Amino acid sequence: MNKKQLIVTSILICLMLLLSIVQGFFNKNFNKVALTDNGINEFKEYNFDKSNYIISLPNEWTVVERMGDNQYINNVLNFTDGNNKLTGSLQIINTNDEIETFAERDSKNQSLKYSKLEIMPYKYKSNIGVLSTYETTIRNGYDFKNQCYYLQFEKGKIVKILFNVKEKNYKENIKSVFNSIVSSVELS
Repeated sequence: MNKKQLIVTSILICLMLLLSIVQGFFNKNFNKVALTDNGINEFKEYNFDKSNYIISLPNEWTVVERMGDNQYINNVLNFTDGNNKLTGSLQIINTNDEIETFAERDSKNQSLKYSKLEIMPYKYKSNIGVLSTYETTIRNGYDFKNQCYYLQFEKGKIVKILFNVKEKNYKENIKSVFNSIVSSVELS
């Protein structure tokens, strides 16, 4: 390599390093902006399923925990934001099905009429599972965009996290909020 090529190569390597460092700051700040834009300032930790699992939900949300009403569902955590624009639930489900099979069957066996169903693999930080997205309409004329995450931390149990957002209130950056919540779920 001659001297010019060495200088150009060195400059390119330095720029690549700088770009990767700046990208890390950008992603972190983008997530903070998305949370703030959706009215979320801080998170509160919740223990559920006899303290076997931990999840962090926005402090501004109303959270109600109840025990499952059958052998299929262990525990349910219902939540809603302060403006009733977003509702959701977290369930611990006892099943020996593979997570992909369960997600597909669960998504298709809804009581509500749904459309635009998409089922895809999901990976964010250390959580791996299946993401199901679809749209629903209820009698009052409300249209909802729904995202349902299925995670498996231990054999025989699937964590199902469902978010329902009124379509008129749906923002693309809400996915950052969902990812923050889903990535906070862990086995304690």
